[in-house]
Amino acid sequence: MKKVVALLLSFLLPGLLHAGEPTCHTSTAAPYCYYLGKVKQLYINESGVMLLYFDTPMSSGAPASVGIGGVSKFVAGAISYKDKSEFASYFYSTALAAQTTGKDVKIQMRGTVGGYLKIDRIWVE
Repeated sequence: MKKVVALLLSFLLPGLLHAGEPTCHTSTAAPYCYYLGKVKQLYINESGVMLLYFDTPMSSGAPASVGIGGVSKFVAGAISYKDKSEFASYFYSTALAAQTTGKDVKIQMRGTVGGYLKIDRIWVE
């Protein structure tokens, strides 16, 4: 019975099955953290910071476990749109489209911005 329910859910609710807290990994290029899930909320302020809130907060020790220091806020990833305004514009429109349609996003984060992990790429599932 459990297998039947799991199979039905995998077809009916694919976004919920894939969503989860961000995880961090090492690679030959640089350590990074990865998120797959819904865009819970988008936030932009006049100081040049844009936040994408995760649907599940990240474990507080995850970034440090792969050598990413300076992370003190674990509920969102950030972009400084004053640094890379063209990327930030594309990022915002992509994240907003995913949020509006209920699609999952995949994002990778390397480094930090204001205590948040710094987002450097995005995909829509």
